[in-house]
Amino acid sequence: MTKCFLATATLAATVATAAQSAVAQNGPWCLVNDQKGSTSCAFVSREQCLLSTGGNVGHCVANPALRSAPERSRKPRRPNG
Repeated sequence: MTKCFLATATLAATVATAAQSAVAQNGPWCLVNDQKGSTSCAFVSREQCLLSTGGNVGHCVANPALRSAPERSRKPRRPNG
């Protein structure tokens, strides 16, 4: 019984951690590390990204994976009746 509970708790913790890390990588701003060649898209603002560059480590770009939905043109509503 204890092993089953421990296995379930471990699985739940793993799934919860994986979901959070995936969400954290979908921010609107990405830090491109020029020294390592890595990219981290966990920033909610350009300012937050710039503070994380640490000087001349890299640069910030808008997340190319996030595309804004095209604005739909709405037709005027007709009254019922």
